[in-house]
Amino acid sequence: MIAPMQDFRPIHHWLGRIRIVLVAPSHPGNVGAAARAMQVMGLRSLWVVDPEDPRIAQRSEAVALSSGAAQVLGDAQVGTLAQALGPVTWSCALSARAREFEPPRLTVEHACEELLLHLDQQPEGQAALVFGPERAGLTNEQLLACGHVCSLDVEPHFSSLNLSQAVQVMAYALRRAARGRSPDATAANAGLGNQRPTARPADHAALMGLHEHLLRVAKQVGYFDPQVPGRFEERLLRLLARKEMWEDEVQMLRGLCTEIERRS
Repeated sequence: MIAPMQDFRPIHHWLGRIRIVLVAPSHPGNVGAAARAMQVMGLRSLWVVDPEDPRIAQRSEAVALSSGAAQVLGDAQVGTLAQALGPVTWSCALSARAREFEPPRLTVEHACEELLLHLDQQPEGQAALVFGPERAGLTNEQLLACGHVCSLDVEPHFSSLNLSQAVQVMAYALRRAARGRSPDATAANAGLGNQRPTARPADHAALMGLHEHLLRVAKQVGYFDPQVPGRFEERLLRLLARKEMWEDEVQMLRGLCTEIERRS
């Protein structure tokens, strides 16, 4: 047994706003073990997206491998990826496989620092780490729903890590990064809002709404042909994910789209 480190400064104001999202898990034991990894590191919000078994978190194997993490497991939410990411303002997918079209790729350390900085700057912001299915990982579409992508530093010839182990690594990295942030740094960064104190980051639902609006306008003006889509949708998603967008920026672009629709 390793004695827990003294909690020399509160970190739950960060950890309480981070959700762990498991996409289409097939093994109840992995869900239970992920809940255990979360609870021991201070994370509380677990989402299970489109599982093969809707009651996967209640199965005996999940309960057994949660090893007493009843709070996290019992509070687990089941839904779609859109629902899991709906209120989220910062998200990162975990994937070892590089894709032609993917969000900006970060190291584990950089991802943790960016996530915590974002939560510092946005007191009402929420963040999510998204993990793919055990067998195949995240699809391109699921990956592009996130603002960033991250991979663990593993052996190239054997990069497959158990789902709950990956959650444990990221949960520990987040906790260590949270501990390492000094009060002075937190105070200096809090509420900057991209140098605009009233600015708020756009959440996932707002970005997906903008994406659909841009597609609709591109189709209306003849730029986008759904019968010959090419990679337009993927490129557009990658563009929107490349840099954090703010609510007023999304509203501005949607206003422009509405005006184009009106005049077309």
